[in-house]
Amino acid sequence: MADKNGLGRVARKLARLGRGPEKPLTVTDRLDRWARRIAEFGIVDRAYLEAQTGRRFATDDEAISFYVHNDGQRGLSLSPLVEHEWMREHQPDARMSWYDALHQEGPELFATGPLFDAGVYAATLPSAERPASTLDALRHFVRNATGETTLPVPPGRPGDAPTWAAARDAAVRTARAFADAQHRTRRRYRSTWDGPPADEVLARYATGAARRDAETPLVSVVMPVFRRADVLGAAIDSVLAQQYRSWELVVVDDGSGDATPDLVRERATTDERIRLVERENGGAGAARNTGLAAVRGEFVAFLDADNTWRPEHLSAAVAALLQDDDVSGVHTGVRMVGANNADDATAPVETYRGEDGTLDDLLAGNFIDLNAVVVRRSVVAAVGPFDEALRRWIDWEWLLRIGTRFGVPRYVPVLGVDYDNVRDARRVSSAQPASWQEVALASHRIDWDALAGAVRDDTLVSIVMPVFRDWTMTRRAVSAVLAAADADGDRVEVVVVDNGSPRSVSAILGAWFADEPRVQLHREDRNRNFALGSDLGLAWSTGGTVVMLNNDTEVASGWLRPLVDALSDPSVLGAQPLLVYPDGVVQAAGTVFGGDKVLPWHFLGDHPRYDAERALDPSAPASSRRFSAITAAAAAFRVADLLRWRGFDPVYANGLEDVDLCLRALSSSPAGSAFVVVPSSVVVHHESRSPGRDDARIDNRRLFDERWRGHYPAADAAARYAAAGLECLGVEPGLPKGHRVMVRSSRAVIVRSESAPLRVAVKHDGSRASDVSDLASTLRAAGHDVQVDAPSSWYRGSSGLDEVTVWVGAGSSAAAGAPWVPQPGAVNAVWLGAGQSVPDGEFAVVFDHASPVSSIVSALAQH
Repeated sequence: MADKNGLGRVARKLARLGRGPEKPLTVTDRLDRWARRIAEFGIVDRAYLEAQTGRRFATDDEAISFYVHNDGQRGLSLSPLVEHEWMREHQPDARMSWYDALHQEGPELFATGPLFDAGVYAATLPSAERPASTLDALRHFVRNATGETTLPVPPGRPGDAPTWAAARDAAVRTARAFADAQHRTRRRYRSTWDGPPADEVLARYATGAARRDAETPLVSVVMPVFRRADVLGAAIDSVLAQQYRSWELVVVDDGSGDATPDLVRERATTDERIRLVERENGGAGAARNTGLAAVRGEFVAFLDADNTWRPEHLSAAVAALLQDDDVSGVHTGVRMVGANNADDATAPVETYRGEDGTLDDLLAGNFIDLNAVVVRRSVVAAVGPFDEALRRWIDWEWLLRIGTRFGVPRYVPVLGVDYDNVRDARRVSSAQPASWQEVALASHRIDWDALAGAVRDDTLVSIVMPVFRDWTMTRRAVSAVLAAADADGDRVEVVVVDNGSPRSVSAILGAWFADEPRVQLHREDRNRNFALGSDLGLAWSTGGTVVMLNNDTEVASGWLRPLVDALSDPSVLGAQPLLVYPDGVVQAAGTVFGGDKVLPWHFLGDHPRYDAERALDPSAPASSRRFSAITAAAAAFRVADLLRWRGFDPVYANGLEDVDLCLRALSSSPAGSAFVVVPSSVVVHHESRSPGRDDARIDNRRLFDERWRGHYPAADAAARYAAAGLECLGVEPGLPKGHRVMVRSSRAVIVRSESAPLRVAVKHDGSRASDVSDLASTLRAAGHDVQVDAPSSWYRGSSGLDEVTVWVGAGSSAAAGAPWVPQPGAVNAVWLGAGQSVPDGEFAVVFDHASPVSSIVSALAQH
C-alpha cells in the first residue's frame, strides 16, 4: 500500500513538471475568484445593481463580475440589505472588508445596513431555525421573505419598519436617481473624435442646406478681445476661411490699449465684412453684449480671440438651423488642446467634446462651448444680454436661459472648433474661482420672488442641514434634533441637502429616515458648497423660521426655543447658540471685527467656556450679546428675512458666506438691528481644527475684501474681550498667502486682565476622574477660573493665558502614561497618584497623592 501511494506521488510530481511552472495569479484572476465566492453568498439583488449602474446584466454572475471589477471607484452595493459603509461601523472588526466580515461567518449577529439587523431577524425565528451567522441570516431572509415581510431594521430607526417590497422599491428608485446623476455629471471629454464624416452629417440636413444656399442668411459673428494681438489674427483667418460666405465679423476691443485694435483695422481694410467696435474695458460679458447690440444678421455666432473655427463650422450649423425652424440654436463639436485647470494635469493633451443633452444635463454642468454655438437672433433678443455681473461661467448662464425658454441647442456632429485650452492667466477661467459656477446656476435653481410669495407655516421651524460625504455624523445630528424636539414639544422639519456625496450617503440616510415624516432628503448632482446647498434647503423648507445647522453638530433638549424666542425682537436679525467643541472648549461665541482689512474671527474661539459665560452674562446689558455677524454653523433666522436678503452668496466656497450675509443684512435693515448670541442655547460642534481644510480660503478672503473694503464694521474686539475679563492689545498681522490676496491673515493678541480671577487649567488623561472633579469644584468654590482639559484640549489656543496648570493623571509627564508637556510661562504643578514620582525640576510644585484637595488649592493660590 505504501509503495502504491509512493508511486502515486511520483506520478503527480512528474505530471506537474510536465505542465511547467504554475503561473502567478493576476489581479483579474483574484477578482474573478472573489466574484465566484460572492456568488456563493446567495444574496445578490441583480436589479438593484442594474439600477445603480444604468446597465443590464444577463446573469447574476455577470452582475457580480462587473461589481468586483468596478466597486473600488464607484461604491456600489449588491443588495439594499447590505451597505458596506454601514457595516464598517457595525461589524465586530472595523478593519475587515464587508466581504471578510460576512465570509468568516463568525457568531456575532450585526446590522448589515439601515434595513437589516441579523440579530433582530434571528430573534423572530424559532430556535431550530436561528441562523448561526450574519451571512446565514441574510440568506435565510432572502430565501423566505415575501414582499409583505416586515424588515428587521436596527434598533433606533425612526418610524414603523417598512415591508421588504416597499423598502426595496424605494432603494431601487434611489439607485436609479444616482445612476442618472452619474450620467449627467460624467466627464464629457473623449480622447478621439468619433463623429461621422462631415459629408454624411450634411446629408442629414439636405433640406436645410438647400435653403441655406438659396436664402444665404447673414450670420453675425461676435468676437470679444482684450490684449490678444498674438492670437487674434489666426481667429480672424479662420472666419475668413469659412465655406459659408454670408457672414459679418464684429470684433469688440474691450479697452486693450495695445496693438490689438490696429490689427483689426488692418484686416478690415481687406474685407468689408469685418467691423471693429471699441469700448472701455468691462469684461467678456460686457464686450459680447456690445457686439450683440451691433449685429445685423439673422443668426448669431461667437468666437473668442484665442480659438479658431474649422472651415465647415458655419456651413453645417446654418444648414441644421434651417432644417427645422423650431430649433433655437445648434452647436458643433470641439477639439480642445491643453489642460486649463490644475486638476486636469493628467488629462490627455488633446480631447474632444460634443453631444446632445437635456436641460437637466445642462443644469448639471455645461457641455456646450459658446465658440461652437450658432443661435437665432430672435432667441438672443428674447433671452437678453449676457450677465455682466458674472466673472466666470457667463456663457453657461446664458445658455441656461436659452435652454429654459426655447430648448437646449441641438448638437451637429461636425468638428467645428479648435479650442485653446492651455492654462493662461489672461483667460477668465484661469483667473477666477470655481465658485462662480454656483453663482451662475443659482438663479436657475431658485426663484426668490416666488418663494417670497409662498405661504409658510409660522409654527414650524425648518432645520436646513447641508451634507457632504458624511452619513454617520448626519444621522446622529438629525436624530438629536428630532429627539430634542420630542422632549421640548417643538414642531420641526429637517431638510437634509446631500451635496453630491457618494452613493452610500443618500442610500443610508434615505433608508434610515424614510419613515420619519419630519425629515426630507434632497440629493444634488454635484457639490454645491455650503452657500448654494443651504439656499436650496431654504427653498425646499416650509417653516416660517429656519435654522442653518451643520451636520457635524450635536444638540440637546432646550437648544432651539431660546434661539426662536430671540427672533421675537424685530431688531434681532439672527441668533446663534454658544458653540463648543466636544471637549467643552468654545468654538464660537459670536463674530468680532478688528477694523478695515482685518478678517473677522470667532469670538473666544479656543477659550474656556467660563470666558464666554462671563462675556455673554445674561445679567449684563443686552449690547454685550449683540454682534455685527454670527456663524451659520448653527443660526436661526426669520425666513422672510433670508428671502429678502436672497440667502447666502454662492460666490463664497465654504467660508465667509455667513459673515457676508450678515453684513448685507445690516446694510439693508433699520439702524439698531443686530445679530445675537444666546448663551442659554449650547450646541456641540465637531468642526475639524486641522489647518488647510478650506481649499478656497484665499479666494474667499479676496472676494470678501473686494466687496467690503472701506465698509468693514467698526472694530469691536477690545470691548468684547474686556467683558470676558481679558484685554485685546490689537491684531498681529500674518503673511499674505498666495498672490492677488487683498487682505492679510491676522491673529488677535489677547492677555489676562490684572483684575481677573486666577486662571487654572487642570490637565488629565481620564484615569483619575474623581480626583479631577474634586479639585476643579474646590478651585471654583475658592473663586478661581478653572478649565478641565482632556487630551484634545491640552494645547488649546488660549492655553497661554493660563497662570497655573495642574497635571492629574496616571503618570508624570516623563512617563509613558502622560504625554502632556508642562506649559512654559505658567506655574506647572502635579498631583501625584499612588506610586507616582516625577523627575526633579519638571514641575514647580509637586503634591503628594495623599495631599488634601483643600491644601492643594491653598498652595496654588499662593503661587
